[in-house]
Amino acid sequence: MKNFLQVISFITLLSLPLLTPFSLSAQENIMKILSYNIYHGEDPLNPGDSNLDSIADFINQLGPDLVLLQEVDSMTTRSASIYGVKTDLLELLALKTGMKSYFAKAMDYAEGGYGEGILFKKGISSESIILPTPAGGEPRAMAWVEIEIAGKQIGVGGTHLCHQFEGNRAAQVNAILEFTSKKEIPVIWGGDLNFKPSDPEYSQFPSKWSDAARLSNNNSPTYSSSNDSGRIDYIWFESDQFELVEYQVFQVNYSDHFPVLATFKIK
Repeated sequence: MKNFLQVISFITLLSLPLLTPFSLSAQENIMKILSYNIYHGEDPLNPGDSNLDSIADFINQLGPDLVLLQEVDSMTTRSASIYGVKTDLLELLALKTGMKSYFAKAMDYAEGGYGEGILFKKGISSESIILPTPAGGEPRAMAWVEIEIAGKQIGVGGTHLCHQFEGNRAAQVNAILEFTSKKEIPVIWGGDLNFKPSDPEYSQFPSKWSDAARLSNNNSPTYSSSNDSGRIDYIWFESDQFELVEYQVFQVNYSDHFPVLATFKIK
């Protein structure tokens, strides 16, 4: 099975330029956003080994404008057990991709930090939004950056919602919707939201928000393990501000999640 997955991964990478034409990026009003839970920088098929070289190569093949990253370690002892020294995974990915980065620490962990990250090409501002956890559990955050594309300022958020309690996820969705409603700029946000389209949290979204996967009729799973699989990674956008050009899920085995890519035309 491991060899089969590696073959599939290799074939997928070879076909990336065909799946995502670079000509799209040449258009000024086109933007590509990738969301990926990177499993704290560890290869799930080879525990103790790094997956960052593979992920960086994958990002460089796709050439997205922004990358929303979840399960990001910063200077933890866990990263030291994989990389030999305490490592800032986001900083390392930024170096390998030539992009800028912003880290939103959700919590202290293993002598360092753990949270969400965004890679981007050119940003105006950035901030961290701490999300509510009324039922307890792990602290959660959203990384937020504001960028300019085609002369238009755009807000982009990346997050990782609670995996333990539905009440937390509901409160966190509400907090993000409230935060974005106060922005007077077009907004896109996403990440590992830990709920499926059939779950109650999905119905919290007002009609102004579109789910890139549903709009493209692509319900491919974004998470796979021996216990579960399903679509729990999302990219949400304001349909009056953006036109969805393409949505893709790549079944590469660098993490326990599959990366999702959405290409938009800015209206």
